[in-house]
Amino acid sequence: MQRLYFECPKTGARVDVGIESELNTLLLIRAKPVRALCPRCGEVHEWQVSDAHLNRAA
Repeated sequence: MQRLYFECPKTGARVDVGIESELNTLLLIRAKPVRALCPRCGEVHEWQVSDAHLNRAA
């Protein structure tokens, strides 16, 4: 499973909105929108799955 991270358009911070999926599924839904409450600025944003960043390897 991969966790998706997006960029808050207001703060530029990397945010985790709690979405995890398998890579093959992410490729199938990459054009779908994601609306979520941003934990950084408290506003609701809409991103495309294709705009997400995957968790960096440690």
